[in-house]
Amino acid sequence: MIHIQRLTIHEFRGVRRLQLDLKGKNFAVCGPNGTGKSGIVDALEFVLTGTISRLTGQGRGDLSIKDHAPHVDSRFSPDKAYVEAVVSTPANKKTFTIRRTVKSPKTLSVIPDTKEARALFKSVEEHPEIALSRREIIRYVLAEPGKRSKDVQALLKLDQLEDLRTKFQRIANAEQTSSANADRVKEASKNALLRALGLATLSSTEVLTVVNHFRAVLGLEPLTVLSAEVSLKDGLASAPEGEAGHRLVKAAAKADVEAARSVAKRLGAEEFVAKVAAASQAVTGLQADASLLDAVVRDDFLRTALDLYDGEACPACETPKAPEVFAAIIEAKRAKLAEVHRLRTAAETLIAPLIEALEAETQALRTVFPLTKRLLDDAALKALTNRGAGLKALSDQLAAFVPLDATLAALEAILRDDGLNEVFDRLDHAIAVLPEPSEQEAARDFLTVADLRFEALRSDNAAARSAAARAQRARKVLDVYAEASRLALEKVYQDVEGHFAELYRHINADDESTFEAKLMPSMGKLGFNVDFYTRGFFPPGAYHSEGHQDSMGLCLYLALMRHLLGDAFTFAVLDDVLMSVDAGHRREVSRMLKAEFPNTQFVLTTHDKTWLKHMGTAGLVEPKQAVHFRKWTVDEGPSAWTGGDIWAEIREYATLDDVRGAAALLRHYLEHLAGEYCQSLRVRVEYRADGRHDLGDLLAPAIGQMKKLLLESLAAAESWGDTVRADAIRQRTAALTEAAAATSIEQWQVNPAIHFNAWSNFHKNDFLPLVDSFEALVREFTCQLCGDLLEVSPHRGSKEHMLCLCGGSTFSFKKKTKEKTAG
Repeated sequence: MIHIQRLTIHEFRGVRRLQLDLKGKNFAVCGPNGTGKSGIVDALEFVLTGTISRLTGQGRGDLSIKDHAPHVDSRFSPDKAYVEAVVSTPANKKTFTIRRTVKSPKTLSVIPDTKEARALFKSVEEHPEIALSRREIIRYVLAEPGKRSKDVQALLKLDQLEDLRTKFQRIANAEQTSSANADRVKEASKNALLRALGLATLSSTEVLTVVNHFRAVLGLEPLTVLSAEVSLKDGLASAPEGEAGHRLVKAAAKADVEAARSVAKRLGAEEFVAKVAAASQAVTGLQADASLLDAVVRDDFLRTALDLYDGEACPACETPKAPEVFAAIIEAKRAKLAEVHRLRTAAETLIAPLIEALEAETQALRTVFPLTKRLLDDAALKALTNRGAGLKALSDQLAAFVPLDATLAALEAILRDDGLNEVFDRLDHAIAVLPEPSEQEAARDFLTVADLRFEALRSDNAAARSAAARAQRARKVLDVYAEASRLALEKVYQDVEGHFAELYRHINADDESTFEAKLMPSMGKLGFNVDFYTRGFFPPGAYHSEGHQDSMGLCLYLALMRHLLGDAFTFAVLDDVLMSVDAGHRREVSRMLKAEFPNTQFVLTTHDKTWLKHMGTAGLVEPKQAVHFRKWTVDEGPSAWTGGDIWAEIREYATLDDVRGAAALLRHYLEHLAGEYCQSLRVRVEYRADGRHDLGDLLAPAIGQMKKLLLESLAAAESWGDTVRADAIRQRTAALTEAAAATSIEQWQVNPAIHFNAWSNFHKNDFLPLVDSFEALVREFTCQLCGDLLEVSPHRGSKEHMLCLCGGSTFSFKKKTKEKTAG
C-alpha cells in the first residue's frame, strides 16, 4: 500500500517538534526507556488511522485521544497538535502529503486530494494492526484459545464470523429453551386428557373406544378417526340454558386432585429433599467465601450487560462501544472469573431439576384451580393462589441465581408445607358429595370436558411441534454456519501456520530446523500448539523460553499480516518486540525480515543498541536510517545524538559547577559517537558476548583505524603523484594526532588518573579544556564541509573509498598500477 518518506510531529504526545526523514526505507528508533520512542509509534499510528491504541480500547480507563494525545502544554489547543507525513505508493510511485490534528482525528487532509488517494487512505485506516508492540505479541502466543480466536480473527478482519456465531448460538439456545417449555405444557395437557378419559396411555384406539361408549349413550354416531377437524362431541346439542358448564365429571375431577396431590408429595419425598440439600450446599459454598460471592455478583452483572447491549453503547455508562470492543471487554473480564463460572455452573445444574419440579406443580395447580373456585370458599382459593404465586417466585429466583442469600431462602421454602393437603382433602370431599348425574348427563359432561382437554392438547401439541421445528432450524443454522466457517478458517489457518513455521525456522535454523506448528480452530476457539524438538506438540508457554515465545509472536503476526494484505503489506511498526530474544537470534530476526519482506518498510523501536547493531549488520537498516534518542524533557521533548547543541549543553553543565553531570553526558555522547565511528570505518573491536563496550573499548581503536585509513589514502595519492591531495591528507593526519594527544586518550591504559572514570572529580576549569579537546577530535571524523560522518565504502569486502555524504571529503585507497618494465 504505502511507504513513509518523511514524518513531522508537532505538539503531539511527548514530542514538541520533530522531523524524521525515513526515505521510504526501514528505519530504527533507538534510545533508553523514557526518551520518546513511543511518541514516534503513536504518531505513525495516528496519522495513518486516526487512532492511538495506547489511549483506546480495553483497560484504558479515562484515557482518550482528545484529552491526552496533545503535548501536555498544548492540551487546551488540540488544533496545534498534529502529525504530517509524506507518503509514497510503491505500486505506482505517487506521493501524497497527509495530516491529522488531534482536534479532528477522523478528518484526514490529503494533498493532492483525489478520489484515488481517499480510497487508498481509507484502506490504510482500516488496518490499525500495522503497529505491533510486545504486549500485543504475547496475546497471540499465550492467550486462552477463546481470546486468541477473537484476537486473530480481529486481525484478519474475520471477527464478524465470531459475532454471528455467538448470535446464532444465543438464538439456538433460546429456541431450545422454548421448545422444552412447550414440551412441558404439552405433557401437562396430555396428562389432563388421560385423567379425563380414565386412561393410562394415549392411543387413538383407546380414545375412540372410551369416547364412542359415551356417544352411544347419547345416541350419537361413533367416531372412526381422530382428525384435526373432528370434535369429540360432534352432534351433541348445546346444554340446556343454565346448565352449561355447571356439572363436573366426578371421575376426572377426582383424578385431577389426586394428580395435584401426587405432584405436591414429590416435593417432600426423600429423593427430592436430597437434591435440595445438594443444591443448597453448592450455593452456600459460593456464599461463604466473600471473594467468590463478589465474583459471582460481578459475573452476573457482566452477563446482564452483554444481554442488554444494543450494539452501539455500553448499557451501564452509555459510552459508545463497537460490538467487538464491548464483547472483548466483557469476555476478558469474565475470563478472569473462570473458577467462579465453573462453580456457578455446577450449582445451576443441581438447581435445574428443582425448577422443573416447581413448574410441574404449577401446572397441576392450574388444573385444580377451576375446581377450587367452583367447589370451595375464598380461603381455599386464596391458599391455592398464594401457593401458585409462591411457586413462580421461587422458580424465578432459582433461575436468576443471584443474590445468593435469596436463592438459599428459596431452596428452604421449597420444602415448606403450605397447607395444600387440607385443600386437596376438602376438594375430595366436595367432589364425593356431588349428586350423581344420570347416565345421559354423565355422558354429556364427559364428552364436553374430554373435548375441551382434547382441543387443548391439540393446540399445545401444535405449539410444541412448532417450537421443536424452530429449535431444530436454529440448531441446523448454527451447525451449518459453524461447519462452513470452520472449513473456511481451517484453510486460512493452514496457510498461516505453514508460513509461521517457515518464518520461525528461518530464525531458529540452528536448533529447530524441523519446527512445525498447529493452529486448531474449533467452536469459538483457536488452539495453538508448537513442536518442541520433535518431542511432541505443546502450547508455546509449556517448554519454550520467553525469548522463543517473543519470536513466535512476531512470526505469527507477520504470517497473519501476509495472509491479510498479501503484496499490500508494505508498512509495519514493530515497537520493541524482541526484548527477551537472545543476541544471536536477533541477528537472524533481522535477516528474516530483510529476506522474507523485502518490500515492507519496517519502523523498529528498541532501547537496546546491540539489537540496533544487529539490524545494521544484517543490512535490515542502513547506517543513516536511524535516530538515537539520548534524553527526553517535558519542555523540549526527545533529543537525539545529533547537532551541535550537545557540546553547548555539556559546557552549560560545567559552567554551573555540575561537572559530574557534564562528565556523564560527555562520556555517553563519546560512547555513542565511538560506536558510530567503529561502524562507519569498519573498525575491529575486541569481541564481547553481550555487545556492551565502553568508551575505552571503542574510541582508541577508532582513532587507530582512522590513522591507518589516512595512511593508506596517502599512499594511494602518492602513487598517482597527486601532491595536493597528499599534502591535505598529511595535514589531516597531523590534526588527528594532535587532537588525540590533547585528549590523552592513548594514555588511559598507563595513567588511570586521566581516564573518564575520574572526570567527575575535575574542577570545571580543568574539565572545560577537556571538552574542547574532544570536540576538536570529533571534527576529525567528519567532513569539514557538510559535517557528515566519514564512512568506508563498500561496507564489506575490499575497501575502495572513505567519503562523506556530500562527496566534499573523499579519500581513495586505490593505488596506481605499476607499469611492467619491458624486456
